[in-house]
Amino acid sequence: MYSFINKINFYACLSQTEKAALHDCVDSKHHLSRGQTLASAGEKTDGIDIVTDGWACRFKRAHDGSDQIIALMLPGDQCEDVSPVACPLDHDIRALSDLRITRLDRRKLLSVISPDSGLSDGLAWSSIVDRSIMGEWLLNVTRRPAAMRLAHLLCELFTRCAIIGRTQGNRMHFPLTQVAMSESLGLSPVHLNRSLQLLRRQQLVSVCRKTLTIIDWPRLVAFAGYSDHYLHTGGKLSADLRLAS
Repeated sequence: MYSFINKINFYACLSQTEKAALHDCVDSKHHLSRGQTLASAGEKTDGIDIVTDGWACRFKRAHDGSDQIIALMLPGDQCEDVSPVACPLDHDIRALSDLRITRLDRRKLLSVISPDSGLSDGLAWSSIVDRSIMGEWLLNVTRRPAAMRLAHLLCELFTRCAIIGRTQGNRMHFPLTQVAMSESLGLSPVHLNRSLQLLRRQQLVSVCRKTLTIIDWPRLVAFAGYSDHYLHTGGKLSADLRLAS
């Protein structure tokens, strides 16, 4: 719950009472191994699953059997909307690494959300950011060249990890395989590898042993044409991102 509370608290200040109430909403916890399916299209749950540790993805399967990742889910991200209605998914959710999930009781959570509270505001902002990310991803896969596309994704993931306190200076845990990156960016694995090698030759990033190292944040941002405005950070991360320089 640490990352989920960090994420909500980033966008709206939570009281200690609200943080305690979130812990009281925990219904169950479970683990998945890399590659396991967390939820399939058409399913709906009574609870709200939160990624506690590890990475997951939302994906759809094309007519030729290939997968397109439509969202990457980091610690603190929720699998379902916080709403009174549990809607069936129109996509699958798969673990990209070993995964820990915390399920919140939907009714309990809704009962502790009061209008104009920090929790209400934080959850609303979280939904706004998720929609903004979807729009930016659409632009990324349709309008940006391959290497720029990859650089933009790496900038976004580093920013999102900084929001939840999952970066260490200019490094972060990075469990994505090149196949997962290619499925996120609409690139072939060969094209993805060439793009990654280009970023390495430019001394912008290094990806090694499940660690992403930002070598030169200002140059990477310029190369990607990246701005974190769609993540609605409000300039709160300026000091954290300077550490990545």
